[in-house]
Amino acid sequence: CGSTGAVLLIYNPFSGQLTTISISSSETTTPGASTSAPSVCSNSFKDRIVRASGNYQTELGGAALCIGCGNGGNCKFSTSASGTVELVFEPSSKQLSFRPLATICGNGQCELGETCPSDYGKCPICGDSICQTNESCVDDSQFHATPGVEEKRWQTPKPNMNGYQSSFQDYHTLVGYADIIYIDTDRLAADVCLQTKHRQSNSIILTYFFDGVAQAKKYKHYTSAYTGILSAVITGSDRSTLELPEIDFIWNAKLIFNRSGDYRNGQKEAIAEMFGWPHKDVKEKCEFLGKAGYLGVKLFPVHEQLMSIQPFENAMNLWYFIYQPVSYNLDGRMGTREELHDLIQICRSYGARVYIDAVLNHFTGVGNDFNQHRNPNSGCVKWGNKTSSTPIERKVPSNEFPAAASGPEDFHCDRPNSAWTNLFILKQWMATKHISPEDLSAIMKKVQIKMGGKLPDDFFVWLEVLTGGEAQYIWTGPSWYGTKFTNILKQDLILDSEVDKIKMWDGLYPKELFHNPTVPCHRVVIQNDDHDQQNPVHRNFEIRLFTNPNGVTDNNNDWPIRFILSSYYHTYGDLGLPDGKSSCDLCAVMCETCRKSVPYIKAHEPMACAYVGNGYTRIHRDIPVINAMRAWMKLTPISGASLDIGHCT
Repeated sequence: CGSTGAVLLIYNPFSGQLTTISISSSETTTPGASTSAPSVCSNSFKDRIVRASGNYQTELGGAALCIGCGNGGNCKFSTSASGTVELVFEPSSKQLSFRPLATICGNGQCELGETCPSDYGKCPICGDSICQTNESCVDDSQFHATPGVEEKRWQTPKPNMNGYQSSFQDYHTLVGYADIIYIDTDRLAADVCLQTKHRQSNSIILTYFFDGVAQAKKYKHYTSAYTGILSAVITGSDRSTLELPEIDFIWNAKLIFNRSGDYRNGQKEAIAEMFGWPHKDVKEKCEFLGKAGYLGVKLFPVHEQLMSIQPFENAMNLWYFIYQPVSYNLDGRMGTREELHDLIQICRSYGARVYIDAVLNHFTGVGNDFNQHRNPNSGCVKWGNKTSSTPIERKVPSNEFPAAASGPEDFHCDRPNSAWTNLFILKQWMATKHISPEDLSAIMKKVQIKMGGKLPDDFFVWLEVLTGGEAQYIWTGPSWYGTKFTNILKQDLILDSEVDKIKMWDGLYPKELFHNPTVPCHRVVIQNDDHDQQNPVHRNFEIRLFTNPNGVTDNNNDWPIRFILSSYYHTYGDLGLPDGKSSCDLCAVMCETCRKSVPYIKAHEPMACAYVGNGYTRIHRDIPVINAMRAWMKLTPISGASLDIGHCT
């Protein structure tokens, strides 16, 4: 693809080349600052290597597709050889050639010329030692979903059908999402692309509405002159309609209030974690966090999540249900997207940034949906349905995740974790440590591209790679998240300053240090407590977190990001949250088994001290901890009275 504009792709399976021909200028539009006319998409893949495997289906060009097939769908291409290949684009000749990747034994990938027993022989003819595509053997090596799963899609009830709700829209036939691609590193202009999937894409014509204005193209260009909240609707010639969540732009965010201190443009300081705190309560803490000197606040998953009307483990809506995504819509258990937007703007006005715990590797298990399910051990008795955290007018059935435009074919095959020593399973089926280094780097590269080609100066991400009994497997060999991961990041992100923003979370600090010995300290974040491992002893350990943390050699520069956890006491057990949604009063099915009810307790109390009460903990309000943190940040001490906690001891 050229630097800009639409192109025609011509693939020659015999020569293995994909050539491009520019479409005449009459078929494109001229880019400009106007927000009323479609623009030419920017080409974010210029001079880049695109990784693909076999008949892999991908989108070539910027995420705002100038290149598309059919009704905006993906363009299929294939190679004449089996195994993983690199597609190399030559901008001068406008050719995309392919070459086999080097064979790496033990990486669980089927590569051209493979001779490694642990990698080959996993294809249509099981055990034949021939590396082939379209794997369908159900054994320990199966990666993709079982063939035919796409036929199980489009199960959302239609209007006038039993179980239909207006929030389901026309998900039975049309799904999609908005994609924003910022044009340059100043992020003052962006292309908005409405990516869709229609059940009958070959015969339906779609129309795209941006703020109510119809157009045939699915993308539109905006600049910082647009300060509104963008609405997007897609309609089909079959009268199907899809209304997407409102779209906001980064230039509409309030500027971070400037404060003195060794913040290093957002790359050093302490962050207060608010586990189980509703958005409305966190918003009330923004001013305090800014005055105390915190870099910002971490929220736990903010996307739409699983919720239940029946008990599980004798409790209602367990805390880890927030880690069971239903969509990426920002209507989570802790609050709506409007409340989240308000929280972010308020906190930024006081100098406090907002970070979130993002769940990207999985969605909730199949069956956690709106449908009734028959209990196979109880004849005609049916299990009650489950729901989600989003307001009723926005709910969607969650068995295919239509609000995320995801269906069965978008996931790996379903399997349990049969062995914690199995690298193939560890890398693919659970948390950050279960996403391969190659995939993690590819995700970060996509973020970089969508942010205009450079991550924001104050951006960083910390990856949860738990280092328990399986540490020897995930920190060595082909699954190495140390040197191997760093080298892949350098290949994709290019600049060391960009790689430095991709940090690792040391989950075993302070007890067992250096399970990730090859990751430099400035790319590791630490904390004493996390929501999985809460310790009742806090103050002295939290003070030491800033004055002399275990294993430190350069306290000014080692571990520049450190976390303080404010959570809740396990007064009513360790399963529910005190946000009112773990109360047995909400139960509707099998309520006799609900024995661990957790009542509503307000998280924000203006006069509350750090450790007082039996509801929420507020370690971020402990003045000795605050002043230890401020000294580390080269800030002067602050009095409790100036933070309205002078009465706390």
